[in-house]
Amino acid sequence: MIDNKYIRLPKIGKVKAVIHRIPDSSCILKSATVSQESDGRYYISVLFEFDKVENAYIVDKANAIGLDYASDGLYVDSNGNAGTNHKYYRESHDKLARAQCRLSRMQGSKKHEDKSNNYIKQLRKVNRIHRHIANQRLDNLHKISTEIANQYDVVCVESLNMRSVANRGFGNGKATLDNGYGMFLNMLEYKLSDRNKYLVKVDKWFPSSQICSCCGTLHPEMKDLSKRKMICDYGLTISRDHNAAINILTEGLRLLSEAA
Repeated sequence: MIDNKYIRLPKIGKVKAVIHRIPDSSCILKSATVSQESDGRYYISVLFEFDKVENAYIVDKANAIGLDYASDGLYVDSNGNAGTNHKYYRESHDKLARAQCRLSRMQGSKKHEDKSNNYIKQLRKVNRIHRHIANQRLDNLHKISTEIANQYDVVCVESLNMRSVANRGFGNGKATLDNGYGMFLNMLEYKLSDRNKYLVKVDKWFPSSQICSCCGTLHPEMKDLSKRKMICDYGLTISRDHNAAINILTEGLRLLSEAA
């Protein structure tokens, strides 16, 4: 049973909790999973079964946008707008470093050493900072993905392997892991699906950064990631990411029309 301030668990009874969402009276309770995070807090995930209401929304395939991954800003869309300027790990880096430095000087930091009570307390402080960073990132990604899913009927993206992009060879692994682009795509996928809308994934080998979005000319020199602007003989000068987002949108709409 769930009310505004409590949840009743078997063998435990009523437990005070922060309830994020009250289920509808027609929902059937199936299971509840209790978990503890590294910061010491407990969470309960409750599974309900309910009848899905058919969505009669009619998709407008002209209402579409393309997103190109950007390590600085999460993405750049086909309108030239960037996703977010927040780098939550970097913003909390100094605070985290001080807490970890203090932890390293306590008894229990060395291998096979008995952990003191002060070490355990400080470890929880470090874990709380990590949890705060993760919560900030999740909150921001949920807000951005919901806004896009509500505004557009078709969203075109590249099917990137984020583990490979975070490789040291690219030199931006920390930024890639900090912005959470992979989680962002997962959020977009299920939110668009719930609204009967489309997420179209363009092949990662599609040369979106090398094709001029105006005339279609291929520019092999754009393979060099240090080149941040495309200058075409046709007269177009455009940023690399904005140009790629337009090409991703064009290719995604082509794939969608073929699948229809």
